Amino acid sequence: MKGKMSKERVDECHRAVTRFVVKGLHPFATVESPSFREMTKALNPKYNPPSRDTLSNHLIPAWYIIEKEKIKSDLEKVSKIAVTSDCWTSICQDHYITVTSHYITEGKMNQKVLKTKAVYKAQTGVVVAEEIGDILDEFGIRSKIAAITVDNASNMNVAVQKLDLVKIGCFAHTLNLGAQSVYTIASVAKCTAKIRGVIVWMKRSTMAKTVLREKQQILNLPQHSLLLDVRTRWNSLYLMFERFLEQYAAIQAASLDPRLKKPMERDRYNSFWNAD
Repeated sequence: MKGKMSKERVDECHRAVTRFVVKGLHPFATVESPSFREMTKALNPKYNPPSRDTLSNHLIPAWYIIEKEKIKSDLEKVSKIAVTSDCWTSICQDHYITVTSHYITEGKMNQKVLKTKAVYKAQTGVVVAEEIGDILDEFGIRSKIAAITVDNASNMNVAVQKLDLVKIGCFAHTLNLGAQSVYTIASVAKCTAKIRGVIVWMKRSTMAKTVLREKQQILNLPQHSLLLDVRTRWNSLYLMFERFLEQYAAIQAASLDPRLKKPMERDRYNSFWNAD
């Protein structure tokens, strides 16, 4: 094919690639992978995709500026705004704080993440108040805040007081705190420990998964995986029990299968003699 693409057409393709990477949460290195380059060449031989450097240092920042101005423009038209904020840690142990806005326009609820900001200081109440306040000032909405929803951590309570905002406690976090009391019931704790022990063993065994699938097919049960509870997820204990009861017949049949029975007995024996 002869000729070159117009600048407008190149920019349009660059925007499409940027949207693909951002919306799909793909690594920036995707645009330099041989398979991606081969695909774009097949779709349009004239188009040369951006480099990783161009994507991360130019295209995405440019798009961010445009989207940020759109949000600021929308917020200027709103008289009252609610916000939520939370501190969290990534799998790489990097710490962040996120502030999200909630507002109504034309009878429709809108939610926009204002900013996710990396934090490098101890998250005391005073520091959190400064971080949230800076984000609110950046978008010019501090005077419009009707209420803020945060978890029940003490530093968040101090931060809300420093910001002089109305606090609405996070319902999910409050519910989780209530649900945690269930673990303190002796009968529940004892039963949970036994069920958790079985599930952990079966998840750890490579043969157990195969045997369990066979028993599920024979007993005409859904081929669902077993679930483990997570203390910070209020409904996970219920889901673990629900799945265990659903698969009880298959679990019982699998535990009696010679391929698993002997390893289970051996592990039980070792656990007994290795116990303190």
